[in-house]
Amino acid sequence: TNNRMTKFLNFFKSIPRPFLLALLSGVFIGTSYIPFPGWALLFCYSPLWIASCEIIESKKTFAKKMKSLFFLGWITQFILTLIGFNWIFYVSSEFGLLPWSLSAAALLLFAALMHVYIPLSLVISAVFIEKFKIKNHFVYFILFALSLSILERTWPSIFEWNLAYSLLWMKWPLFQWADTVGFWGLSTWLLLVQAFMAYAISFFKSDRKKCFETIGVTLAVVLALTGLGALKEKKWSRFDQSVQFGIAQGNVGNTDKIQSEKQQNFYSYILNLYTDLSDQHLKTAPQTEIMIWPETALPFPLDQEFLTRFEQRQLISAVARWNIPLITGGYSMDLHHRDHLGNSLLSNSVFFVGPRSTMLAEEYNKTDLLVFGEYMPFGKQLPYLYQLLPFVGNFKIGPGPSAREVQLAHKKITLGPQICYESLNPRFSRGLAEKGAQILFNVTNDSWFGWWAEPFQHQIMTLARAVEVRRPLVRSTNTGISSVILANGQMLENSPINSVWAHTYEVKYLEKPPLSFYTKWGHFDWIFWLLVMIGLILTYRNKGQNV
Repeated sequence: TNNRMTKFLNFFKSIPRPFLLALLSGVFIGTSYIPFPGWALLFCYSPLWIASCEIIESKKTFAKKMKSLFFLGWITQFILTLIGFNWIFYVSSEFGLLPWSLSAAALLLFAALMHVYIPLSLVISAVFIEKFKIKNHFVYFILFALSLSILERTWPSIFEWNLAYSLLWMKWPLFQWADTVGFWGLSTWLLLVQAFMAYAISFFKSDRKKCFETIGVTLAVVLALTGLGALKEKKWSRFDQSVQFGIAQGNVGNTDKIQSEKQQNFYSYILNLYTDLSDQHLKTAPQTEIMIWPETALPFPLDQEFLTRFEQRQLISAVARWNIPLITGGYSMDLHHRDHLGNSLLSNSVFFVGPRSTMLAEEYNKTDLLVFGEYMPFGKQLPYLYQLLPFVGNFKIGPGPSAREVQLAHKKITLGPQICYESLNPRFSRGLAEKGAQILFNVTNDSWFGWWAEPFQHQIMTLARAVEVRRPLVRSTNTGISSVILANGQMLENSPINSVWAHTYEVKYLEKPPLSFYTKWGHFDWIFWLLVMIGLILTYRNKGQNV
């Protein structure tokens, strides 16, 4: 055992210091993101930035410095992606139907390319440092942080994420500041804290006093902001209305496999699963005022011209029996218009079914479509791409953020619908708040991603929108995690993953909720940080070393 440990330690000692630090950052970041506890949130990028600082200060040529910096950042992003987003393997094998070898190759390719903005942020910072002859270590670290902050907001990505979401996952009251700067703004705060920590650590050998003083001041600021965040929760804990929301989680897995097994009974099988589950639940929770089913819970259209069909009539009969409205995911099919391939226009939609055989509101059609799942990039311009990849969906794009007023037994509520990862777009939820939504709801299907990591990541990133716009949010999923968060950031009961489950929540809200600062102005914070970055460059250009 001692020999193995010795060999293990010798192996790490043999790795050049910059590469070892980049590797450590990858591990720190990956294991600080959901579903891991955010144990390294205050310093996870610091090793990478210290290594980058050493590269910039080295006697290498400019070209070699750029190559080394890019490679260091690439190592970090590759490792963190393998740790935090390895659910790509499951998606590729379960729904892409790829053999395990190709699924592994897909994961490696994803890890190699998905977060390339991290090495680019180092290169961009170094170009500024070299071009303007900046010689101040503190400015180096701030530039690293701000370059990364701006790039991570603008980089094209299917699954936009940042480390600030871990604050909500950990229930660290610092997340309450999202109503001021959003989670992107909180991510910038965290990156700046890490820049200060990196600056402090760089003095560990030469000036211990300065090292610990800088760490102490940084932690004191973080603690002060955390305390003020806790006060924000009290401010937003005043409610004047409530509604009893029932959620039914059917735990329907791979629908293609179920359809293959059930064939012509597929529609009835799915419908009966959800109606039976809701029937049983409403017997034990008669206080329920409205039920909600997840994204595409019903695999058939609910447009007016289809309501005379057998399954649709069964659904309407069930809702009439319950005598409360039902919100459900389903499909909208426009028989009067054709897409560029000649097919009826199909939408991933949410329907508002009333207890008196009527629709309570116009259906909402999904706007932010899933690339390759619901549309083909450049498919309209090059229709033959759909022939090459026939499994790619071709859905109609919805109208954008749209509020819906729904009549309950004793009151009306204005709801803001989101489908799937529309919740990951802060702009979309701001639009719902601006259009008067009192409560946001999200329907989604995470059965694609298995039980590891992604369901937790998607849940927290969805619930985060409630804190930014200070509206409660109800999340209904197919296989979990279904949940509710109130406007004050309090998370209510979570559903189990991969289980049939139903629950009724008391969702407290304000009848006339104000717009949060973030909704009105806070999302422009990037302009402030860009000006700070430019100011630092202009202030410290052509100046000698001042650490």
